Amino acid sequence: MTLIYHIFSILIVIIIVPLFTVMSLFTKHKFKFILNHFGFVPPTTKNERKTLWFYALSLGEVKAAKQVLIKIKHKDPSLRIVVSVTTDSGYEGALEHLKMAENIFFQPLDCMPFTWLGIRKIQPDLYVINDTGFWPGLIDQLHKKKIPVILLNGRISHRSVKTYLKAGSLFKNLFQQFDRLCMQNKNSHQAALSLGVNPKKLEVLGDPKLDALQTLTEQEKKQLQRAFKLKTDSPLWIAGSTHAGEETIILDAHQQLKEKYPDLILILAPRRTERTGEIAKLLQKKNISFCRRSLLKNNGPADVILLDTMGELAELYSLGQVAFVGCSLIEPGGGHSLIEPLSHGVVVLHGPHIENIGPIANEANKIGLVFTVYNAEDIQEKVHALLENSNYRIELVAKAKSFINGHKGAAEKMAAITLDILKS
Repeated sequence: MTLIYHIFSILIVIIIVPLFTVMSLFTKHKFKFILNHFGFVPPTTKNERKTLWFYALSLGEVKAAKQVLIKIKHKDPSLRIVVSVTTDSGYEGALEHLKMAENIFFQPLDCMPFTWLGIRKIQPDLYVINDTGFWPGLIDQLHKKKIPVILLNGRISHRSVKTYLKAGSLFKNLFQQFDRLCMQNKNSHQAALSLGVNPKKLEVLGDPKLDALQTLTEQEKKQLQRAFKLKTDSPLWIAGSTHAGEETIILDAHQQLKEKYPDLILILAPRRTERTGEIAKLLQKKNISFCRRSLLKNNGPADVILLDTMGELAELYSLGQVAFVGCSLIEPGGGHSLIEPLSHGVVVLHGPHIENIGPIANEANKIGLVFTVYNAEDIQEKVHALLENSNYRIELVAKAKSFINGHKGAAEKMAAITLDILKS
């Protein structure tokens, strides 16, 4: 099956090159670095230094990689680290967060000529995938060249397993070609086993994002409040990483809450900032006063602040009394990370469709840090109850921080495993 995949990838090169070039014209960085996608990545000079090729698909994977790579570089300063990404946000994030990388570039497309050239130019001693981004052609070539491949912070949903199994032996072979798979949780561990991965290659290490979390000082919170024109005594809740369809439910709940709390403000942060236009139309249709984050300087207070900027949501959670985390209300969902709001001691709501975050959500639910909601009425009732009970929220701050601290340490373990494989 892998051989057929390689042959097919060679045959479609003549279509992929012009098609991808045209698509890249509408991106921020991809066209500028278009040759990266065709295998013309920054070359490395082979010498006594070893090369770690680290792949972090997008911004979330880049942020999760930061602490791991810091620890790796600290333990082995001579190691050459190069990082590839797929998205524009991943590229910008890597430039900002991964200063230890000697080269940052876009991942070659998974066509045999491009990946062959990429491997030839980089000459890696180890290839690491962070979280997800499984390219059968590239991994097969690395395996055949006896270049170790490992997965860190691995996340495989049972829904993904069904898709992989439909591809015949292609993905089963792929996962068996890994030298080590460090999974984020027990669900992903079980999913990997169902794909035929050798149990000796598997272990659960947790999520390195927790090691990078930092709480804000009171002064930093006040600066953030001023930047968002928020009064210190105004009730505030945050809906983060929302997907299409969820905003309608959130806004229905907010309108109900405004009847009880006229000063209540909602910060609404869609997962993709390019959707802010359609959400703005929805707010207008519902006759809700709002302001885009990017225009706050020139506007007064509004009922809703529409977050149309990148990189601010994690800190903003510290200002809220309650947070809702999206991609969970509407099927298929999956859920986004709960750890950012929890790290600030904020009570978290999510919908019922949370396969990607199930283990940590279930743990937090048992100690009253996280609650499942199903519709606008549920959200309104739970936010109302939490806003009314300030003493309960204060009690949960310490409990939430203790919960987060108890799950730290994954970055150190991942760094140790990576260096052990490089040495061996």
